[in-house]
Amino acid sequence: MKLRSFFSFLVVGVFALLALSAGGFYWLTTQTPLNLLNGGPTNTPAAAVFVSKQAPLLVSMLVNPDRIEALRQVFATPAERSRSHAEFEQIKKSLLANTNLDYSRDIQPWIGDEITFAIATPDIDRDRNNGQQTGFLLALSSRNSDRSQQFLDSYWKKQSTTTKLVKSEQYKGIQLTYKELPTINQKSQSISPLNRLNLPSSNLPSNFATALIGDSYDLKNNHNFVLFANDPKVLRDAIDHLEVANLNLNNSPEYQKALQQLTQGRIALGFVNIPQPEIEKNPQVSLNSLGVAVGVNRRGLVAETALVTSSENTTIPKLSEPVQALQYIPSASPFAVASTDLNNFWTDLSSTVSTNPEVSKLADRTLADIQTAWGLNLPQDIFNWVKGEYALAMIPGLSNSSDWIFAAETSADSQKAIARLDEIARSKEYSIGSFTLRNQKIAAWTQLTTNPNYGSENKRKSAIETEAKGVRATVGKYEIFTTSPEAMDEALKAAETGSLVANQDFQTSIEPLPTSNNGYFYLDWPSSRAIWEKQIPLLRLIELSARPLFDHLRSLTITSTGETAGIRKATIFMRLN
Repeated sequence: MKLRSFFSFLVVGVFALLALSAGGFYWLTTQTPLNLLNGGPTNTPAAAVFVSKQAPLLVSMLVNPDRIEALRQVFATPAERSRSHAEFEQIKKSLLANTNLDYSRDIQPWIGDEITFAIATPDIDRDRNNGQQTGFLLALSSRNSDRSQQFLDSYWKKQSTTTKLVKSEQYKGIQLTYKELPTINQKSQSISPLNRLNLPSSNLPSNFATALIGDSYDLKNNHNFVLFANDPKVLRDAIDHLEVANLNLNNSPEYQKALQQLTQGRIALGFVNIPQPEIEKNPQVSLNSLGVAVGVNRRGLVAETALVTSSENTTIPKLSEPVQALQYIPSASPFAVASTDLNNFWTDLSSTVSTNPEVSKLADRTLADIQTAWGLNLPQDIFNWVKGEYALAMIPGLSNSSDWIFAAETSADSQKAIARLDEIARSKEYSIGSFTLRNQKIAAWTQLTTNPNYGSENKRKSAIETEAKGVRATVGKYEIFTTSPEAMDEALKAAETGSLVANQDFQTSIEPLPTSNNGYFYLDWPSSRAIWEKQIPLLRLIELSARPLFDHLRSLTITSTGETAGIRKATIFMRLN
C-alpha cells in the first residue's frame, strides 16, 4: 500500500510538535544570536548515549538558553523587551519552582549548549505487578565541570541540613547522590500518545537523584553532563547505556534513519518511539518512530518531521502551488485544509491509525458526531468520489457558531454521490429546493419546523420556519457544499473579491514551507483558539505547560514533502508574534 498522502502526517506530526512544547521547551527563542536565524546548529543530542533504544521520548534543546533569549531581544521592539525578559525569567522560575534553585546563581555559570529531557522508561522497576512508575531523565551539558560539581556539592549540603536521608553511592566509578523519603506509593499508568500528559512536576520527587559524568568518559565533543532523575535506578540505567553502546538510542537504526532526513539547522530535536499494538491489525504498514527538528525563522519556528514506517515506498510531492479549490475559501477563514485525492487520504489514514487504538478511537469519535447528525457514512458517501483537488474550511458563523465550506473537484462519481445525498435527505424528511445566489443555481436541503414563539409576541411571525441543513452548488469544475446559505454566499464571494490564497497572513504562513508539497493544513490560532480548546480538552493541559508559546502563536501551517524509502517527511511552521 502506498502511503503518500499529506494528511497522514497531521495526527502524528502535530502531536509530536505539541510534545516538544509540553516539555517546557518553548522557543526560549558562533556566539552571535543572529547566527540562529540560519535555523541553528546541526548537532545531534550528545545525551542520547544515556537513553535506551526503547525510550518512549527524547527532547533536546541544542543551544544555550541565554542565546535564544538574546535573539528574542534583538527582534523585540523597545516596548516589548522588558516583557520578553520577564517571560524568560518566568519560564526559568517555573522550571525550578520548589527546588530552592536560582538559574542565575546556580545554573547559568556552568550550563552548556544542550538540555535533554527523556522519558527513560515506562516502568522504573520493570515489574507490572506492582504498577507502573515512569522514569524521567534530565541531562544538562556542562562547560565547566568544576563549577557543576560545586553546584551539586552545595545543593546536597543544603539538603543534608534538613534531612538525614541523603545517600551517596559509587556506581561504575560515578558518584550517585539521592534523597529517599518515606512516601505513599504513587504508581502511574503506562504512557500512550493520547493519555493525559504524565510529565514530572516542578516538585522534586522523593527519591530525586543526581550524577556528574565527567572527563573519565569519552563523550561526544568532550561534553560533561549533570544528570537528574526521579530515581537512582534511572541513573544506573543511564550509565549502563553509556558503557554499552549497543543499548543506547544513539545506536538505534530507527533513530539514525530519522536523523538522516532532518538536515536543517535546529535549536531543538525530538524523537518518539511510537508504541506498537500487541496485535498487529495491519501487517502491511506500521508507524515505528518519529523525529522532529525545530529551527528558527525570523517569523517563528520551522520544524522538520521524519516519520519512520515499515513501508519501503518512495514518493515525490504532487503540488508546486496551492490548489485552485482554495479560491472558494474566504480570506478570513481561521482553519483550512487543502490537498488532492481525499479518497486516497482516507484509505491511507485509516490504515495508519488502525495500528494505534487510541488514535483510532479519536478518529472514529470525530466522524461519529458528523455521521450521526446527517445519517451519512462519510468514507462511502463523500470521500470516495473526491479524487482531485479539495479544500475544507471553517468560517465564523452567526450567533457565535461556525460554518463549514467544502469545495471538491468533480469526478465521474460525483453526480452519483450527490444523488445519494438527496436520497439521505429525503429519508430524514428534508425538503430539496433551489434558489439563485450570485447568479448561481443553488440547491438546499431544508427542514420545516414549528415556530415556538408564534402568536406570543409578534403576530407577524410565521408559524412555520425553514432551516437549511445543507447547501450545494456546482461552480465550474467544482462541487461546493456549505452548512448554511450565508456560508455559500461567502464561498462564491471569495472567488470574486479575494480568497484565502490572497490573504497576506496565509501567504506569510506558507512562505517558509517547501514549494513542492502535497497541500496545506492552516490554522489561525488567535481566531480559533477557543473553538479548539472546547473540542480538544487535552489542549488546555498542553497550553499550561507551554503558555508563552501559545500566547505568542499567530498561526500553524503543516505540509508534507513526500516519502523516501518509507520515511514520510513533513514541514511545520509556527508563526510567532
